[in-house]
Amino acid sequence: MKRNLLFTSIGAAAVAVLFSASVNAQTCASPNMWQPNAAGTPTINDTTCNGEASPGGGFCQSGFNAPGPAYVAQSQFAASRTFTTVTFTGGAGYDLAVYVVPQANGCNSNGACQTTGDATTPLNTGDIPDGTYYILMTAADFDGAGACGPVTATSNGSFPVTLQDFTVS
Repeated sequence: MKRNLLFTSIGAAAVAVLFSASVNAQTCASPNMWQPNAAGTPTINDTTCNGEASPGGGFCQSGFNAPGPAYVAQSQFAASRTFTTVTFTGGAGYDLAVYVVPQANGCNSNGACQTTGDATTPLNTGDIPDGTYYILMTAADFDGAGACGPVTATSNGSFPVTLQDFTVS
């Protein structure tokens, strides 16, 4: 009985550590792979505070400074997607800014942005060609150093993924 309780406790602790790491460690090296279904779920409901450190040169080829850490999601936008907008909500402690960067331009490398948004301006998918993108959610460039807080991202449909390669052996 004691042995079973010990193994159960160790297993529960290991799962808790893995879960907590995956929830709050959304960085360029380990982005949240976000592919909502036709109902627009799952949503992102997390914080920017534990995300990627702000880059020295900012975002969008130095068009915007990044005073605080960024929550990093990665999504593939395919021709068969059903969503038309992605809506973002920030929270107390900062003003949310969102930068959509093509994967080819690099994450947190100050590459050119495809489009931008914020808590008052949803991203319209007509502005985003098919491809794989980083969605960087952070504090607006006029916020103070280290500004961060809660973030929610919701789509009104799906970002379907298409089969790129198939091999049978």
